[in-house]
Formats: sequence, structure tokens, C-alpha cells
Amino acid sequence: MTLKEIGYLLTVAQCPSISEAAKQLYVAQPSLTHVIQSVEREVGFRIFERGRSGVTVTEQGEEFLSDIRSVYQQMEVIQSKYVEKRPERKNFSFSMQHFSLAGGAFLRFLQELREPCYTARCLEGGTADVIADVAAGRSEIGFLRFTDEEEPVVRKELRNEKLEFYSIQRTEPCVLLRRDHPLAERESLSRQDLEAYPLVSYDYGTDGAVSLAEEGVTRLQAERRVMVSDGLMLLHLLSSTQACAVGMAFLPELLEKNGIVIRALEGVRPLRLGWIKKADTVLQPATRRYLQMLSPD
Repeated sequence: MTLKEIGYLLTVAQCPSISEAAKQLYVAQPSLTHVIQSVEREVGFRIFERGRSGVTVTEQGEEFLSDIRSVYQQMEVIQSKYVEKRPERKNFSFSMQHFSLAGGAFLRFLQELREPCYTARCLEGGTADVIADVAAGRSEIGFLRFTDEEEPVVRKELRNEKLEFYSIQRTEPCVLLRRDHPLAERESLSRQDLEAYPLVSYDYGTDGAVSLAEEGVTRLQAERRVMVSDGLMLLHLLSSTQACAVGMAFLPELLEKNGIVIRALEGVRPLRLGWIKKADTVLQPATRRYLQMLSPD
């Protein structure tokens, strides 16, 4: 198995199909398929499952790719530094839930980053996605929030994946709605106030061992519920309709720019915010600086 073949496998794992991976790698699809089959014969198990819906990584494949990913990254550094004589490329990858405190800090992190050569990734998803990213090594750290009631479930999953949790602060969920919304004149809102309007929320799916109400609020009205998968559509719905959303009061400048205001939500409990990493790993200095940006004053 060559370093080039390892790079091919890692690219396939990030794509929905082998054909898409082949396009990104600028190779013929049959050639890429041949590489996958050759490596699978070499290791003695299937790394990918191929079907009509695309390609997925097997359970053994996840472990295998996690192991070779670190080797590949180290070899890339050596190749770049000693063979190609290029500045060492730093890789930063952070995973976070929607409405995350870490999103705003990521912008400041990039503004202050002084590395001459780097790749920085900000991955957004649900609780299970964040945990999976850090456990598999796709992200160096991940950011989570959960209620006191949900904490035992999250802690158990983190132990299973050999991940450590570090608390940052506690904060309460709030209501997001457009500036001229009928409810915008009030400083605080109850759950009953929201029943007359559509409720927009992220679609977290049902997969994974951890599936939580990440805004910390359950049993809100469901007569008119709109599910979205990305923040741009959520902002567009809030600014163009009378829909409301329950989220966190982060990135206020972005919300204000889109005509969205923040109102307190009555009768909710605070959420614990924190970050996770693999046990027994040492964070990069730049990542530690990033975490300092998140610490409450």
C-alpha cells in the first residue's frame, strides 16, 4: 500500500460516491475502484460498502482510516518540509453544533492566525457528528452543549469513544425572530407565545448513539415545524417569514445584519457548553490560543 493509495482512500471516505472522488482526484473511476479493491485484498476486509445510494465506510474501515489518516498527515509534512522544501502546512479542524459559540471565535482565530501555510476547517453538525469527528481524528477538538438531564448520556458516549470533556460556561437558549415580527416588541417570550407561529429547527436525524435536543428545549409545538440542514436557509426563513427558531445568542452581528433579533425564552434551563478532545493528546499551540478566545471574562 503506497502513500498515494492512502490519499485516494481518504478522499473516497469524504465523498458521497466513487465517481465524485475520482473527479476530485483527476483519475478515471475504474482506476480508483481498482485501487480500493487492491488495498481491500491487501488488508483482508472491506473498507467501503458500495450501493445504489453511494459509498459508505464499514466499521472496520472507520478504524483503519483513522489509523492511516495520522500516518498520511505525518508523511505529507515530511514530504513538504524535506523534499519539496515548502513551509510546514498546519492543519486545524474544529467540529461544532449549530448556533455554536465556537463559530464566532473561528472568525477571530483566522484573523489572528499567522501561519504561512495552513488548512483550517470548521465542521458543523449534530451532537453525534461532533463526537464522531473527534473520535475518528477528523477534528482536533469539538464543541458540545447539553442540559443537566442529558449530561449522563453524553458523558457515557464520550467515555466509550475515549474522549475528554472540558467545560467553558453555562448559557440559556433564546428565541430568534425577525425585527418586525409581531412578538419582537416583547423582551421575553413563553412557549405558549410561540405556538401561533411556525418553528424552524435543524434536522439532526435519528442516526447515532447520541440524538439530543441541542437547543435544550423539548416538547415545543409541532403543528407547523420547518426542518432545515444549513444555517443560510434558517436565516432566510427567519428574515422572510413569521417563523421563529430556538437557538443560542451567538454571532449577534450576523443576526443583526440579517434583520434577526434575540429574545429571552421563559422557563428554560441553562445548557453546559464545553469542548472535547481525544484522551492523552496534546493540542497545537494555535488551537490552545483559539480555546482562550472562548473563555468567559
